[in-house]
Amino acid sequence: MGEKAATSEVIHRLISVLEDSNDSVRRSACEALGKMGEKAATSEVIHRLISVLEDSNDSVRLSVCEVLGNMGEKAATSEVINRLISIVEDSNDDVRRSACEAL
Repeated sequence: MGEKAATSEVIHRLISVLEDSNDSVRRSACEALGKMGEKAATSEVIHRLISVLEDSNDSVRLSVCEVLGNMGEKAATSEVINRLISIVEDSNDDVRRSACEAL
């Protein structure tokens, strides 16, 4: 559904799902926000995604890097850039690669 689903209600529900106990659900919420493009690139979403970069699951961190990289200019803040730079030293090869590609 992508950008068509990018209503305030849907975005807020996905933000809350980023705290789900299931890794796959958190990753899917990241991916859904990413498919919504710049419509989902609000400061609230970006701030929440930055905090999810601390997730214990590699695939969730990888997904966040991809989403931030695809959100365009709205996500190109110094805070996002600095966090992605720090993720370049992640313990997981794929997460490091994704952070590099996002930059």
